[in-house]
Amino acid sequence: MASSAEDKFPVPKFHFTVDLGSGPIAFQEVTGLDMENDHMEYRSGDDPEFVTLKRAGLRKTGTVSFKKGVFTGDTDVWDNYKTIIDDKNYYSQSTPVDLTVTLLDESGGTVITWTIAKAVAIKMTNGDLKSEENAIAIEQIDFVHSGIIQA
Repeated sequence: MASSAEDKFPVPKFHFTVDLGSGPIAFQEVTGLDMENDHMEYRSGDDPEFVTLKRAGLRKTGTVSFKKGVFTGDTDVWDNYKTIIDDKNYYSQSTPVDLTVTLLDESGGTVITWTIAKAVAIKMTNGDLKSEENAIAIEQIDFVHSGIIQA
C-alpha cells in the first residue's frame, strides 16, 4: 500500500547520538554537517556553442562542532582533544578518526547516520564564565575532516 503525504511527518532533529571514536557522548548540539564542491568551467576551442560546460570540482569540507554541558568528573571531550597535545609530532596532527552522528526517530530507531571521515580535533572551547548569569557551563570541540558519508 502506497503512503500519501498526509501519512508522513518529518523527523524531529532533537534526538541523536554522537560517537567520537571512543564511545557515545551526549551532546546538546552538532553543527557543520555540510560539504560543498567548487565548480569548474571548460570550453573546448572548436565547440560551436558559446557556453562553458560546468563540472563539479574539488570538494571543500568545513568544521564540525559539538557542544555539550559540563558535568563533574566528565572528561570525555577533553580526552579527545588531549590526543593532539600528547602527540609530540605536531605535523601529523594526531591520528584521524571517523566520527559518527546518528539521527534517531521517536522510538530510538536509526533514521540517518553520518560518518565524518578522517576527523582531527582542532579546537577546544570551554565557554564563558560569568558571575552575573544563571546559565550552565558549555564545552565545545571542533573537528576538520575529509568528508561526510551519509547512510
